[in-house]
Amino acid sequence: MISLSPRARHCWSVLSRTLAVTLGAYGVTSLATVALSLLLVRIGMDRVEAVTAATLASFAVFSVIAMMAFHARSPAYAWMWLIIASVPPGLMLVLMSGAVG
Repeated sequence: MISLSPRARHCWSVLSRTLAVTLGAYGVTSLATVALSLLLVRIGMDRVEAVTAATLASFAVFSVIAMMAFHARSPAYAWMWLIIASVPPGLMLVLMSGAVG
């Protein structure tokens, strides 16, 4: 097993968290934005307004996810929470995939 110095461990931790924030948060935010848009259209909001509202909400979602990733105890927990956070909007997309025509 390769032993890393404390500085190298810190660098890998920061790199992993940065990837979690950029790639992971982008993916989860995209899922949430699409799911919220479809949900708002389904409950009766105009499509343009629904997309605008979901896009505005996505900035808050991305910010919360970014703060969570750097606040997590370890990069593994950050990635775990990203995976867990992607499940509800993913399920919503699957359930509503044919609902809006």
